[in-house]
Amino acid sequence: MVVLVKSMRKMELDPLILRWKKTTRALKIHEQHYGKYITDILERRTDAELALFKDPVEAAAFFCLLDVMMRTGDRNSPGLSSSLPLSHQQPIIADMPVR
Repeated sequence: MVVLVKSMRKMELDPLILRWKKTTRALKIHEQHYGKYITDILERRTDAELALFKDPVEAAAFFCLLDVMMRTGDRNSPGLSSSLPLSHQQPIIADMPVR
């Protein structure tokens, strides 16, 4: 028995990206750059990267979490030179002063 699994395509992620862009506009002005950063992450994904996913929300969560891990896991990571300025990045727990 052969089971065909339908691969997700970029166009299936587009409605989610659009909803998240609209939600971003509803955020407080100082939070909007975070929403834009997240939607930018998703817009860079390709059909090949999405092929193993069936659910657009699962794919979005995966790629957003992957970006967080890449930016925070290694201080020399190229993710730290992202379009989000360092002043706007959330501090890493290891960077927080101990009182």
